[in-house]
Amino acid sequence: MKTSTFIFLGMIVMCSVIAQEAVTTNDTLERIENFTQTFNASDSSKPLVNFDDYKNLVHKVEKHREARMVDLETFVKMSEAEDVMILDARAEDLYERSHIKGAVNLPFTKFTQQNLMRVIPNPETKILIYCNNNIQNDPIHFASKIRIPKNNQPLMLALNIPTYINLYGYGYKNVYELNDVTDVLKSGMDTSYIQFEGTSIPKK
Repeated sequence: MKTSTFIFLGMIVMCSVIAQEAVTTNDTLERIENFTQTFNASDSSKPLVNFDDYKNLVHKVEKHREARMVDLETFVKMSEAEDVMILDARAEDLYERSHIKGAVNLPFTKFTQQNLMRVIPNPETKILIYCNNNIQNDPIHFASKIRIPKNNQPLMLALNIPTYINLYGYGYKNVYELNDVTDVLKSGMDTSYIQFEGTSIPKK
């Protein structure tokens, strides 16, 4: 009798949690939809752009990011754990041709709260990010995002930084960034090294 009662109570609690999660998700999407409808119906000539908001967000992210830069060995170990996602924010065609094995793609240009909720439903998910500037010896699929001015002092324009800032801004704060270099050529020769996959990668 006691066992049946505990099971019944457990089912009630579980259903309540699931229902609450559904309400929260629906409420979030509903709020986005309501805001969008209000903006679309307004006669305001001001775009939804606020540089001060972005500066304040960058200030918050800076120290947060400093403590979450990881080397390649740590990146690989973390990626092997359950409920961890490697996120590739490059264009879809580049991702399809080559990406770190196991990575999920959501191009930076498609970052919206709705799209992120579809790809990463739980904002507490541990997310690992990397970009072109982490990859050596594949300039076709991982072209370095830098500017070389006349004084030859390179200006780094890596995708990692805006990706990190935007993930944080959208509420995803359990983010870690690869702070190391990985070599595509070494990957092809050493199966114990971090691996790449995609349509351009020969099958082993």
